[in-house]
Amino acid sequence: MFDDLTGAQKELLAHIEFMGRFYGLVSRLDLTSRFDVSDTTATRMFRIYNELAPDNIIYRPTLKRYEWQESARPIIPVSTSKCVSTLVDGFGDSYANIEGQPIAVKNSLFNVDLDVLSAVTRAIKRKQVIRINYLSKTSPEGSERDIVPHSIADSGLRWHVRAFDRKSSEFRDFVINRIKSISTLAKEKIPVAQMAFYDENWNDFVDLELEPHPRLGEAKSMIEFEYRMVNGSLTFTTRKALAGYLLDTWNVDVTEHASLTGMHIMLHLKNSELVNFHSKLLAPST
Repeated sequence: MFDDLTGAQKELLAHIEFMGRFYGLVSRLDLTSRFDVSDTTATRMFRIYNELAPDNIIYRPTLKRYEWQESARPIIPVSTSKCVSTLVDGFGDSYANIEGQPIAVKNSLFNVDLDVLSAVTRAIKRKQVIRINYLSKTSPEGSERDIVPHSIADSGLRWHVRAFDRKSSEFRDFVINRIKSISTLAKEKIPVAQMAFYDENWNDFVDLELEPHPRLGEAKSMIEFEYRMVNGSLTFTTRKALAGYLLDTWNVDVTEHASLTGMHIMLHLKNSELVNFHSKLLAPST
């Protein structure tokens, strides 16, 4: 039945389930105000949802809302990142924020510059070269670079654009918020060797086998539970270009014999001696 519904109907059902699952209560008003649909349509969608999942929500006349049941089983798959971003910024509307006191907040020093980000993503979609004035440690006042962007990524701390850098003749990462100015070189030709297909560190993946840091002793079981490890380890597959950022963000000790100390280091790269990649240099090792 679910597969036979329209995209708009599936979105309405997703909203019903999200509000019920994460806020405990959901009403027709949640649909009419969010989607500008009629009461009749809202009522029909609740009926459809109850047909699909009879025991997930129950109408409470005293509350005039449907109540999510503790025994409920969600029927609409959603990603963890989507759920968290929705709890922080709102459901669906890119311009809307959750009213009242939020139950989830961001903990970041800055937000990405949306004007720069959108210019980069347009260039990616249009397969265009961009000229940027880029701030770096070696050029704190900025230097001009022509780059061929193909992807953007969240390193865990910052947003980066992955691109071929014509100045160094190699694929590199550029922090979005270090781009001081940006312009499009629409007529520039892009050789095949500067396209994403030839970015080996982006296209190649590495398996990171993480384990609780050996020095933790009896507390290792806590880390195993927190990270949902199986048989004492967690294998995470990621692009080689991004692996170093992940290890750095999570303070993963990459020394072969787990020699680092510090209360902030709770994970160790178990297969450190088996995996080597350029971005590994970013990870804690001294």
